[in-house]
Amino acid sequence: MNRTNVGVAAALGVAALALATRTRAVQELDDALEREMGHRRPRLKRAAALASLPGERFMHPSIGAAACVAVLSLRGGRRRRVLIPLASASLGAIIAHHAVKAVYRRPRPRIALRQGKTEPAFPSGHTADSTAVLLTAAWVLSREGIVPARVAFPIAIGLSATTGASRVALGWHWGTDVVGGWLTGIAVAAGSTSLYERLRP
Repeated sequence: MNRTNVGVAAALGVAALALATRTRAVQELDDALEREMGHRRPRLKRAAALASLPGERFMHPSIGAAACVAVLSLRGGRRRRVLIPLASASLGAIIAHHAVKAVYRRPRPRIALRQGKTEPAFPSGHTADSTAVLLTAAWVLSREGIVPARVAFPIAIGLSATTGASRVALGWHWGTDVVGGWLTGIAVAAGSTSLYERLRP
């Protein structure tokens, strides 16, 4: 399956999952996960706050910038081949998850609402942003021969996974919001890596 197909499949997955979250069966699964996390939350809170960092608004652009600097320092060449794809991953994920939230205004879990988190829940923005940038950075760094793919992608996937899990552990999102965030990030990363390939000499 090529990157275009992956991106389309992920985008369709976001739409299908958004519809599924409106059903009682899926909401009951989310409720059950939230109850389970509620019992564990006091023990997980500190670790979850740390795991959430790659999705913070100051962090995912910094990850993209670091990857860009690494490529230009070690490989040189035209800046736009790495700057444009990495910037598009960060900005694209922000635009994508806000676009979905503008259409589907799903309420957040009760603990988040009590703490003033009233922005729509689906999909998780932290998860989408971190996934898009980390996967794009892994692709660029491996294609440029700076980090082997067998190292870059497990790190990117692991950080994306823990970022998403942290949003449920903290109570900011439902489990399916996080899955939607992963799918959104994958869709954006597919587009950003395709852009990199077009710009690459």
